[in-house]
Amino acid sequence: MTTSTILERLQTLLRNTPPFDQLAPELLQDVLADLTLEYFEPGEVIIEQGSTAHKGLYVVESGMVRLMDVPRQRLIDKCGEGDTFGAFGLIKGGAAPYEARAVAPTVCIRLRPERFLKLYEQNAAFAAFFDREIKHYLTRQDVELDVTGARQLFSRRLRQLAYRRLVSCDPEASARDVARQMIRRGVSSVVVLRNGRLAGIVTGADLRRLVARRGSPETPIRRLMSTPVHTIKADASLFEAMMQMLLHGVHRLVVVDEKEHPLGVLTDRDIAHWRGQDPLATINRIESISNEAELTNIREEIHDQLLRLQRQGATPEALGRLLSVMSDRIARRVIRLVERGLRAREEALRTDLPWAWLRLGGTGRQEMTLTTAQQNALVYANPGEAAEKAEAWFSRLAEQVNSALEKCGFPTSATIAREPQWRQPLDQWRQTIRYWILQATPEALAQALPFFDMRPLCGEAELMQVLWQEIEDALNVQALDRERNVLQVLAALALEQRPPLAPLGRWATERSGPYKKRIDLNGRGIRLVVDAARILALDLRYFQSTNTFDRLRAAADAFPELETVLHDALEAYHYLTDVQLEHQLRQVEAGELPNDYLDPEALSRVQQKLLREALETVGALQQALARRYGVELA
Repeated sequence: MTTSTILERLQTLLRNTPPFDQLAPELLQDVLADLTLEYFEPGEVIIEQGSTAHKGLYVVESGMVRLMDVPRQRLIDKCGEGDTFGAFGLIKGGAAPYEARAVAPTVCIRLRPERFLKLYEQNAAFAAFFDREIKHYLTRQDVELDVTGARQLFSRRLRQLAYRRLVSCDPEASARDVARQMIRRGVSSVVVLRNGRLAGIVTGADLRRLVARRGSPETPIRRLMSTPVHTIKADASLFEAMMQMLLHGVHRLVVVDEKEHPLGVLTDRDIAHWRGQDPLATINRIESISNEAELTNIREEIHDQLLRLQRQGATPEALGRLLSVMSDRIARRVIRLVERGLRAREEALRTDLPWAWLRLGGTGRQEMTLTTAQQNALVYANPGEAAEKAEAWFSRLAEQVNSALEKCGFPTSATIAREPQWRQPLDQWRQTIRYWILQATPEALAQALPFFDMRPLCGEAELMQVLWQEIEDALNVQALDRERNVLQVLAALALEQRPPLAPLGRWATERSGPYKKRIDLNGRGIRLVVDAARILALDLRYFQSTNTFDRLRAAADAFPELETVLHDALEAYHYLTDVQLEHQLRQVEAGELPNDYLDPEALSRVQQKLLREALETVGALQQALARRYGVELA
């Protein structure tokens, strides 16, 4: 192989390997001078555990490398093409925490330590990538990592996988011709192109419906196709594709290039082929269930899937979204089944009033954990003279939905739609909102907080938009009141709890009860960030999303004086939710009921240090909140 061919291979590999793919082309070209190509036989040790001689950063060009904690016989990871290892020792120094051994004939490129450290010091994106990798490793240093399918799911881009290549037709093609094309090419869908651009997609199900209604086989396919088509970029990961299918409730995505030109079709069966059983299989089963009894305890199945995905490297933000999406699908199915049953049994009470089922609190923010309870509300159009009939109907609907969700494994709370104060007609909700913002005591306002995280789940989303508009109008009116500042009241409520940190590096643990000597990670950590983000979003009138990550990002953009503390808070929130989910998944794995109480002394020194830093960041966020709204810290 010529020198130019080797350099081409190295350059191509780095261009497709994070974080090298973020480097400027001229810098990437310069890096080539500091690379060496090394071959390892199966069984050969590349990095010896405990060694303090750190030879550089390794990027796997071909083959497979196993990272192992040898004394404890614990598998840490497996690295294949495009994966990196060796950064831990270069950045942290000291003894190598794992052994790296080739398990197949392996070729790696090695970047000299000096060049790696220079890139790390001078390039923020490059440094952030490896900082996240190290924090990820430290968070899970006591956890057995399940690497089955992990590289396929999180590391591989769709362009690297063998999804179904494009089979297309013209909008004017007949249903007969397209059916023949499907049979000949062995596909279940055909992409419809108009002048080379994506116009729609037609599936076997569309053609079967045409046959069932005795339509003409000469029907133009434009009359059968679905539009708009859900697409995904070829640079997206398989996990991102899975999330899109779950979010949109579709079974296929059209893969497109950076110019939106269609390349092929990815189906849920393709994902199942690469991954084995995954959340898509569970969703498909949920959608086929005919009565709510069949959903009993399905939450346990979801917890098992989260455990596997978390072991494979999913971030807490992604897992929280996934858990929320799957819980949404369960709740929607429950609502449909309950409503259908009610309509069959209670014809005399039936009403056709528009209504909406709202998610509140953690479910509204799409930040669910294994302990998240139901928090929901119901709003329906003003019933006029039929108020009594409407109340009877929606009361039954709410009662049965809440009970069915409880049987599915989602515990109830005081904030659920079967409680009259959380089930109201539109005008009554508007009065309630005005009362909360303009008049309510701090105690009453504290009970209302989950409502300001609302998100529509089922029904007419326009009703919720009316409620958000009422919130904005009431906030604007309240801003004119010199005697009362509702944001200041909310800030005072948010600052009643402080992070569980004591002087001299000690922990402020619970002093008695079942959680003695433990810290409340949610109530004195995560929730403090949630509350601060909610207040800033209301101040900003940011209602596009109630998710805490989104709220913090929006506030950082809008309030330059808070930008640094909010970006730090975002990182701390990531870390705290990661620790929380890790803690709960361990409890599930051990057969225990999950909770939010963590024993900090059970963590390693490094893990304690990271946790303390995250909680100190939460404290800094609270100080910024206190200064902004003129509130004294407790």
